[in-house]
Amino acid sequence: MIDETIVEDYKALIFKIGNEEYGVHINQVVSIERMQQITSYPNRPLYVLGVTTIRDVVIPVVDLRAALTGKAQADADGTRMIIVQVHDQEIGLVVDAATDVVDIFPETIQYPRVYETKTISYLQGISKLPDRLIILLDIEKLLEDLTNLDELKDIINEL
Repeated sequence: MIDETIVEDYKALIFKIGNEEYGVHINQVVSIERMQQITSYPNRPLYVLGVTTIRDVVIPVVDLRAALTGKAQADADGTRMIIVQVHDQEIGLVVDAATDVVDIFPETIQYPRVYETKTISYLQGISKLPDRLIILLDIEKLLEDLTNLDELKDIINEL
């Protein structure tokens, strides 16, 4: 079942992966950075690029493009790294673009029937705005178990 607990308005950072737009609560975001040099290490999942250093802090970097679509894409000028805080750990998320910050109102959020048979704690719903759909994610819950990324990829393919 989806988390239907969004009862108050909040601001979401909107980012793109391919043609899809995703939103995360602005409180989960530490910063948005241009791509940095990433040092890879052996025996890591394909969507974990390695580690980088930002403001003297070494952080792991996850390629959400690879995790959600199954294929990496070459970095472009708009490629960004969103730094999020998860359980006292900063994690870098590579996305195609970080576009804007939007006020999300509870009445704009829908919970599609496709999710009724699945336990998806990291999906907060889909915000239907006049000119766009935004998939709302709880990044902390998504990254608690990186296998959740495979589930999300399957769900997006169902849409």
